[in-house]
Amino acid sequence: MPAVAFALPILPGQEEAVKSISEEVLRPGPLWEAYEESRRNLGIYREIAWLQPTPLGDMMIVYWESDDPQYVLREIADSQDQFDLQFRQFIQGSAPAIDLDREQPLANSLLFDWQAG
Repeated sequence: MPAVAFALPILPGQEEAVKSISEEVLRPGPLWEAYEESRRNLGIYREIAWLQPTPLGDMMIVYWESDDPQYVLREIADSQDQFDLQFRQFIQGSAPAIDLDREQPLANSLLFDWQAG
């Protein structure tokens, strides 16, 4: 299964907003259901996010498993789904390292991939 991980620098003062939205999305209810439906529609099989403190500020580390992670990014940028629209606004206000208003590839390079075997 193809996978990708990427880091989004969190703007100063937005750390609590990132934690808060993460907690809200994970609570059972309509927002959780909208999140799950969004991810299924986008073709994401697994999504993991971490908050990583660094000397330069906090980062959000995101991991996706999807048949085509670049497709997922394009679909998030173009989606009119209510959850995806709110997600784009959140990213633009808190961690705008990826401009979801224009197509751009995830510009990371895999350094290594090890698995016990």
